[in-house]
Amino acid sequence: MHFLTRGLRCLHMLNGTPQRLLGTLAAFVALAAPAAAQTTAESQLVSRLNEVRAQGVNCPGSGQRPAAGRLTYTPALAAAARQQAAYMSSTGRISHTGAGGSTPRVRAASTGVNAVSVTEIIFMGGGVNPESAIRWWLNSAVHCFWMNERRYTNVGAAVVQGARGTAYVMVLSSEPR
Repeated sequence: MHFLTRGLRCLHMLNGTPQRLLGTLAAFVALAAPAAAQTTAESQLVSRLNEVRAQGVNCPGSGQRPAAGRLTYTPALAAAARQQAAYMSSTGRISHTGAGGSTPRVRAASTGVNAVSVTEIIFMGGGVNPESAIRWWLNSAVHCFWMNERRYTNVGAAVVQGARGTAYVMVLSSEPR
């Protein structure tokens, strides 16, 4: 909690837009909050991703991707996903760059994940509909490819509703170093 209090005192010193300040505040809150239980929507994202991986998939642009192993849900990766989802839903920015210029690897490291490979897939929509996010990712060449990448063994998901929309974020990682 000391981190949050200190961070809030420093907010007035940041020189940025109201959206940036809001995004930074969202990141502080996500970091300070205790690990949240996985919501139904987040559980659905992970379950559907594992279904896709078990079957293999035909991705636009890269063709048939073979079946990949089941991903293990990891609370630390979910916390990293929650940071970005909170930022996106509060600012309306659909980006892998988060509060303070953070990256998926930096956010994962901030939650204790030290993996060789880390990637993030993101989606922004209205309401809570995990299937819409999965369908969009499967129709995107790059997202579809990374969803079925065999080196990834762990996943965390976050679905955060905010004033600017509902953000869906999944962070995937290989085994820890």
